[in-house]
Amino acid sequence: MHRVVVIGGVHHDRIWQLDEPLTRGRRLRFSARGIRIGGGGFHTGCQLLERGAAVTMVTSLAQDEKGLAALAALKEAGFDTRHVTMTPGETVPLEILLEPDGERTILARAHRSARLFSANGPLMGDAVYINALRLDEALVATLRDIPLAVSQLPLGPAVPRPVDYVVSSRADAGADLPSAWQRAVAIAGPRLKMLVLTDGPRRIALHDGHRTVEVETAPAVTGVSTIGAGDRFSAAFLLGLLDGLDEALAASTASRTIADWLRRRQFP
Repeated sequence: MHRVVVIGGVHHDRIWQLDEPLTRGRRLRFSARGIRIGGGGFHTGCQLLERGAAVTMVTSLAQDEKGLAALAALKEAGFDTRHVTMTPGETVPLEILLEPDGERTILARAHRSARLFSANGPLMGDAVYINALRLDEALVATLRDIPLAVSQLPLGPAVPRPVDYVVSSRADAGADLPSAWQRAVAIAGPRLKMLVLTDGPRRIALHDGHRTVEVETAPAVTGVSTIGAGDRFSAAFLLGLLDGLDEALAASTASRTIADWLRRRQFP
């Protein structure tokens, strides 16, 4: 059994199911609205658990009713929660607009300070996945001893962390591949082997600073919620590497895995 540490957010998503695609200047109509547990760390960890890995979650939750409910949900799902930190404060749901074709738009608060992630003692695992901006010094030091490290490309100012692979989407990283590579190097340091860029149903780009390999994806799945699909791709890619696959085959396998998951998925 693979042992994976996940460092990332666990929060409440308030999902607005829209009746029509987003169109500038029009009135938006929605048919349903509900709150569910979400977050990059949560979605990644769930994929790992479903594939048979043991998952240690490193996250921070508010010590209110919603935060305690999130902690209970993590325990029920099978996460090791010894490194979940409970802090004073209020859980503020993340607003997500979900279009009829399954595409989602996230509304993030401007100027909201990023939470600081820390562990409650030493961490051990075969791999670590990071989707966080701020890591304390002790947590960064721990990462150096974990054999395989994968990080999302941060969307804002972030603490550097020693990782082997950085994953992002074209929508988040931008069209300029050399610029995205430099951002990945700045966050990962000399340990970086490859930048992995997804692009919806289009080919996945694997770039090592000199050469780019493009990987075919599984046929597109439409009409279902894509919330969490990118996080689950990262989890499946990481597991492929742990199973000994090369980067191209790990990315191709991850694409098929997530397409199968989307076909089975029922919203919410």
